[in-house]
Amino acid sequence: MLPTREIHSSLRRVSVFDGLTDPEIDAFSGFFRERRIDANCVLFREGDRGDSLFVVLQGSFTVDLLGPNGESLCIGHLGPGDVIGELACLDNTPRSATLIATSKALALELTWTEFERMSRDLPRVASLLLGVILQELTDRLRAIDRRIESELGRGSTPLPAPLYVAPPVQISMWQRLAARFRGDE
Repeated sequence: MLPTREIHSSLRRVSVFDGLTDPEIDAFSGFFRERRIDANCVLFREGDRGDSLFVVLQGSFTVDLLGPNGESLCIGHLGPGDVIGELACLDNTPRSATLIATSKALALELTWTEFERMSRDLPRVASLLLGVILQELTDRLRAIDRRIESELGRGSTPLPAPLYVAPPVQISMWQRLAARFRGDE
């Protein structure tokens, strides 16, 4: 197990946690457990029961989906600083993708049980984490909407321009939410 100080410094380097104070990071880090994943090993599979999220500290992963004929389709890559598996942590549904380590990796896992405990013990931190997850999901949905519009717009009549196009993100979601809680916005 990583020493608490090392977990603290690892979380401090993850941009989504920029809005936390040092005492909050110290308290927050106690809710995680370390997961070491060897190269070419599966962290979780599409369809597996899920009840936790992970913060990648080292290494990289591919995100794969099953294709219509059962083939594996790589849809993305994740690495240090990425938060993964948040959907299953929120609603305890089956995993929506398979994650495979492409190198030796280190991640911190937050289970739903520990998240519930965090909600009682550190409600501000848990609230900020939920806000980050919701913002991430919103960003993903907007990206999917743009991709669908682009795909449908090819060929025949182009679709009208979207009413709202999100500006490029300059600061992390965590930083924005932390600023809101501090009253900076």
